[in-house]
Amino acid sequence: MKSILTLCAFLILFNFKGVSQESVNAYKYVIVPTSYNFLNEPDQYQINSLTKFLFEKQGFKTLMADEVFPEDLNNNRCLGLYADVEKHKAFLNTKLQIHLKDCNNKVVKSSEIGQSREKDFSKVYNLAIRDAFKSFENLNYTYQPSSQITSKATSLPSQNVESSQAQEEIDRLKREVEALKETQLRTAEAEKQAEAAKESAMRDKEPVNIEIKGDKTVQKEAQIVLAETLKKEAKSDESIQTLFANPVENGYTIIDASSKVLYHLVFSGKEDVYIVKGQDAIVYKMNNSWIVSKASDSGVSMKTLNVKFN
Repeated sequence: MKSILTLCAFLILFNFKGVSQESVNAYKYVIVPTSYNFLNEPDQYQINSLTKFLFEKQGFKTLMADEVFPEDLNNNRCLGLYADVEKHKAFLNTKLQIHLKDCNNKVVKSSEIGQSREKDFSKVYNLAIRDAFKSFENLNYTYQPSSQITSKATSLPSQNVESSQAQEEIDRLKREVEALKETQLRTAEAEKQAEAAKESAMRDKEPVNIEIKGDKTVQKEAQIVLAETLKKEAKSDESIQTLFANPVENGYTIIDASSKVLYHLVFSGKEDVYIVKGQDAIVYKMNNSWIVSKASDSGVSMKTLNVKFN
């Protein structure tokens, strides 16, 4: 009886593996995104490039999402599997899992969860990805066209390289919109309180050493420096000159009097918040003013725009 149960279990596992293998073989390409949700910039720590390399090593025709697609893939996006890496919550280690999804975002195959206890980000993600990819090492992938897939017409319109890159940029910057907007609100509040403290000190003619309670304690001197920085930025050329917003598909172009395009705004999905195409920046409306916020390694810079919307 025990041997019969063991045989049945073996046959079930064999059949399951066969179905998974056949479903993967039915796809001609693997498309790797330029970034993952847990990363802050494209191909950070070369994780996306590593994913592409590992799939190519197993015999898959692998493309980055911003590459020019072959004609058959452009005509039928369902020929491809779309790679994604999920970061699982963990306390003392990093856990990553690789998913292959079809054109309808349905998971076709997932790896085991790979993990690493390295502390260095440049190493820990690399090791965790390689550990997860061990699940794919014995796939013996060979492309076997499936009539159910090859007969499909892509449900997505053909996109050129520029539109594909724009979508990648939108997806990446959307993750920063909330954090940037929150930073702007805090900065505006800090400036307001710093000005009030300065006026109070001038009236009392006494030294002022105040603290503002928030996520962290901010000294008055730092607040005044921040306020002065914002005022200097508000006096820049773009805030003095009148700019014009011309509506385009899914956003606006901001031009100056000479019709030079300064910003290409893409609607973020939130009211009065736009993503600046080609820059790590957003433009949003606050207190009837339009603000452009740019993120960089040194922090967030802000500038007020004198813009008229047509």
